[in-house]
Amino acid sequence: MILRAPNIALFVISGCLAMLGVLACLPIALPIPGLTGNSAWYIFLAWFLLAANTALPLEPKEAKAAQIKSASK
Repeated sequence: MILRAPNIALFVISGCLAMLGVLACLPIALPIPGLTGNSAWYIFLAWFLLAANTALPLEPKEAKAAQIKSASK
């Protein structure tokens, strides 16, 4: 199994969603409507985006490079 880093855009989006979920759990007033009761869903969505990124197929250039790298080991 070849592990790879997640897409940087999805990584940043997931980080923002997770931070919003954590901040919504804290007893501070955030001026974002609809955030108070759904904090667990924001954290779950952040995790799901990172997990789904590993299931996406590699681009042809990345797949060929990964295949060459694993064959040389």
